Amino acid sequence: MKKIARIIFLGFIYIFTSTFTCIFAQDSPEKKYEDLKKDYQNVLADRDNVLRQAQTYLEYKQKYENFKPEIDKLNAEKDRLKSDLEAKIEQNSLLQQKMEELERKEAQLVQDKETLKNSLEKMQIEYKIVPETNKKITRLERENTELTRRFKDYENKIKRLDEEKLDAYAQYEVSRRQLIDARKDYDNALVKNRQLEKKASEMPSRFAELARENKVLVKETALMHYNLGVFYIEKKQFEHAVRELEKAVELNPGDAYAHYNLGYVYAEQVVDRDKAIDHFRKYLRLAKSEDKDLDWVKNYILTWQTWEAKKKMK
Repeated sequence: MKKIARIIFLGFIYIFTSTFTCIFAQDSPEKKYEDLKKDYQNVLADRDNVLRQAQTYLEYKQKYENFKPEIDKLNAEKDRLKSDLEAKIEQNSLLQQKMEELERKEAQLVQDKETLKNSLEKMQIEYKIVPETNKKITRLERENTELTRRFKDYENKIKRLDEEKLDAYAQYEVSRRQLIDARKDYDNALVKNRQLEKKASEMPSRFAELARENKVLVKETALMHYNLGVFYIEKKQFEHAVRELEKAVELNPGDAYAHYNLGYVYAEQVVDRDKAIDHFRKYLRLAKSEDKDLDWVKNYILTWQTWEAKKKMK
């Protein structure tokens, strides 16, 4: 920031001395003084504008730096959710193995039960059933009932784990998408940051070069205001856009596109139709015959003139 201000100040000194020498070599002292004073005010205004742009760049850069911790936080949250998901999957796998083991035991018990049943029927035919055998059968039936109950409990636990796994996966998917969006925003911010850095680095050298010729300086300054106006239109900051475009047409009244953009903002955003029509008419006088926006501007002016005429007739 200090380096930019120093370059601007040196450019200002150069302009001041060059203009002073050039003017005082041609005109009367009073006119020379007034011209020099006017040039001095213009240079001050351009210097302030460059400083504001540099400050805006620094603010953007700070926002971008503040944005990175959010991405790191999302990455950490993603890793945590991924670890939780893997742990639940592993736990589910273990429970699945236990369930399969219980199923095998249950199948074996059913087989044993059938074997005992067949043996019992055979014993009932050949012998009398003794009380001890009845007790054993009762005990085996109780064990079978208990195993069946435990098997159902494991089934319920597995269902709950499946639901938790789905919830964890859903949270992971949301975080993943948020991370993708955050990365896109961060990449866009980096691109804009580099563009602003490039503009900020070009401004001092351009300013010093334009200072060699006052007419070129005025024209380039008007172009700078025009570009800023277009930039603010793209950012939907229309009041700033109007201010910059008004400066552009003040410095270069023959800029057709500056009049067109001013007319567009007044027509579609700020809504001042008188000013819109005024700038559109200036655009029509200055624009080339092959300009693609001529028809749209003519239709706009004709539409509102017709509407005003009908309004007056009523």
